[in-house]
Amino acid sequence: MKDDRVMGFAWYDKESFEALRGRMPDMSESYEDWLLGAKKDLQRAVSEGYRVIRIAVRPQEFFPWCDRKGIGLPGLSARRAYAAEQANLLVKAERAGRGILGLF
Repeated sequence: MKDDRVMGFAWYDKESFEALRGRMPDMSESYEDWLLGAKKDLQRAVSEGYRVIRIAVRPQEFFPWCDRKGIGLPGLSARRAYAAEQANLLVKAERAGRGILGLF
């Protein structure tokens, strides 16, 4: 699969979801609602030919990343940008011969 068909997909464990949602009210009402929608979105992306890389979004890593990027009030676009950047780093590491890596 070509690298331009790679999608970094923001993924949460329940604890991280709750902590993130406390600072980003644009997220789904509950972890269960998010998970149901995320599974559908993943399935759709794969059916469209994307190599989907789940990127764990954890508050202790995500919020400092936002600070470095100058993102004061992060939302969906910030989460997508974070996932895309992390997936890009993984693809670059694979190309450098470090094998297949995963964050989740």
